[in-house]
Amino acid sequence: MQGQKDNKAVFEKDRITDGFDIFFWVFNDTSSYVATHWHTAVEIMYIMEGEVTITYKNRNIILLPGDVFLTDSRVPHSTKSLNGNKAVLLQLPYVWLKKYIRDIDAYTFSFDCHSGNSKLHTNMNALIRKISEMKKCFESRKKDANLRFNSLVFDMLDLLYTHFAVSMAAEQVKNNIKRFQRLEPVLQYSNDHYNEQITLSQISEFACLQPEYFCHFFKKNIGVTYFRYLNEIRLAHIYHDLAESDYTLQQLLEMHGFTNYKLFRAMFYEKFHTTPGKYRQLHKK
Repeated sequence: MQGQKDNKAVFEKDRITDGFDIFFWVFNDTSSYVATHWHTAVEIMYIMEGEVTITYKNRNIILLPGDVFLTDSRVPHSTKSLNGNKAVLLQLPYVWLKKYIRDIDAYTFSFDCHSGNSKLHTNMNALIRKISEMKKCFESRKKDANLRFNSLVFDMLDLLYTHFAVSMAAEQVKNNIKRFQRLEPVLQYSNDHYNEQITLSQISEFACLQPEYFCHFFKKNIGVTYFRYLNEIRLAHIYHDLAESDYTLQQLLEMHGFTNYKLFRAMFYEKFHTTPGKYRQLHKK
């Protein structure tokens, strides 16, 4: 059983690992930043080494070794790990979840990983044990490893449904689906055309909304303004390419559509607490 290569897509469609029904990835990350995004999959991250900061529902949550974090379907979030980490990442695709939990849209999945609630910690530790067992199977060469892995996936799903699922009112379910259907094409379009100069009139027309209402709707649901979101996508690509390419900073800015150099420098320092030049010196391969 083998690991996966890095996928730096900012708007993520549900992914699966070859041979399985879910996405499972054990990774060593030297330094990374993934801009605000969402996906229909339920995502779980278990930190083994290093530190990861997740921006989730307008909170910055710092994850350290031993922490496990669950991101519910369709909830905007971003991740940052300036000094690297080793972690397990799981994504449970929406279509797969709906196959076994028919009324999946009526539930939200979440927990506070830093809560002092002892019962919650008992359930989180049970989840961590399942993830650790899955990791052993994933890395195993035994002939029954795949079978055992899939058995553990269903054990984990039972844990999630039993201990971390909270039911929602029917009207909230309806509104969540409607909101996602309206935003999904906007996010996909932005990810596909992020390096172009998209105007407010263009994107609001694409969304079939008046510009003023589009701005309100987008920030309410994503947590940042549309142009902040767009620049975060550009920033994430530049951050990656500073370490992975030989292009000059000016070339990267032009390639990824970040035309305001002063704003770029301010955002880069705000996110990474250093300058592009110092970051490249430290991380250039």
